[in-house]
Amino acid sequence: MSEHLELDSATAALISQLTLEDIDDLRNSSKGKGRADDPPSDAECALKAYADETQNLLRFLRDLELARSIDNALEFDQPVLSVLSVVEEGLRDDHVYAEALQNDQALPTQSEVQRLLEDPDFHRLSDTNNNVSEIENDSPANTIAVEAGEVRPTRAQCIICRDDVRPQTAFRGPCTHFYCRQCILNLVTACIGDESLFPLQCCRQNLPMEGSQGVLAQLELRLRLSFNRKAVEFATLSKDRLYCPRPTCSRFLGSTADHTDDIVCRDCRTPVCVACKQILHPGERCGENAAEEQVKALAREQHWQTCPGCAQIIDLQQGCYHMTCRCRTEFCYVCAARWKNCSCPQWEEARLLNTAEQRVENEMGAQARAAAPRLFQQRVEHRIERLRYEHDCANGHRWSRRNGRARCEECRFMLPEYLLLCRSCGIAACVRCARNRL
Repeated sequence: MSEHLELDSATAALISQLTLEDIDDLRNSSKGKGRADDPPSDAECALKAYADETQNLLRFLRDLELARSIDNALEFDQPVLSVLSVVEEGLRDDHVYAEALQNDQALPTQSEVQRLLEDPDFHRLSDTNNNVSEIENDSPANTIAVEAGEVRPTRAQCIICRDDVRPQTAFRGPCTHFYCRQCILNLVTACIGDESLFPLQCCRQNLPMEGSQGVLAQLELRLRLSFNRKAVEFATLSKDRLYCPRPTCSRFLGSTADHTDDIVCRDCRTPVCVACKQILHPGERCGENAAEEQVKALAREQHWQTCPGCAQIIDLQQGCYHMTCRCRTEFCYVCAARWKNCSCPQWEEARLLNTAEQRVENEMGAQARAAAPRLFQQRVEHRIERLRYEHDCANGHRWSRRNGRARCEECRFMLPEYLLLCRSCGIAACVRCARNRL
């Protein structure tokens, strides 16, 4: 039966059905040629076993055809399902709004979904992925795209996965690097759960978000909505972010700078005091946020610094005193002044030595310290002098591949096969950090 699996399922099912009919014909032709109480012959047993095997194969092929049909339906109906899901969510938001209006409660802020449903071009959003597919099918493989006098190459590589991509349809960053669609989706999904990737960048340049060539045009509707919500949250200063105080909810409610009155959480209907960010307490004065005060006390005890841009507490574990917060504010870790506006040293000497040793190990290998101690020490001293004033590759890193299992210095993930090594500052980083963080 294994040879049937090499055929398409429809042909294999037809052959199986004809085989069952032949078996029935053989059985019918042998009826009445023996006594009714005689045990089945070897030929009859073989026919029965063959019929059972063929019947099982036929069931398998029919199940396979059904599964493929469902998979195709999900793929082709995904834009419609996505739009229906958004409409359903918009109806729930409208219901919450109507309840607040009926009960004379504070009206909730219009949601992202409600604003989207009011957009006259909403129906076009679900067609984005289909249009991309049509372009891919219609574009010849070796056509050179010319846009505003610029000639694109006929072939290119995704900067993340290194797969070949077609420049005419792949996403292109401002640094001229190409991304396949799956890697763009992975980057957006990772950013939703990791604020350090926001705003989306490649080679220290922000990726274009809007327009037919922007990141958002590559996303299906549901992922686009999720990213837009997170973008609003990440773009709000940490000190101004307002969340639902109920631990089982914790929904982002907006910026305290945009709310003068107390609000009600859209999800769990918890009333929230904007002043103290706690559950509403009518008739009582706002108390201090005990948890926030505990964190501030711990920060003072551990000598952690506070970002002058967003008031986020920062802990320096490695590297120099040049800090870059998630809000992109650059400041001195010693005095919290904006970077290059103070006379503080750039390094703490012990950290400088540790970083120099790590960078030399990146270049020479983990065994170099013991195998060539004199050369290793010379390299460390040379690296210390370079790092003291040229530690951040202000003009961009120069990456090269270094094979072997190692840990990314930025995200601390252990990579099993290789890392990227900067030929200037010596930092070792994974592809994600090298392209989208550093």
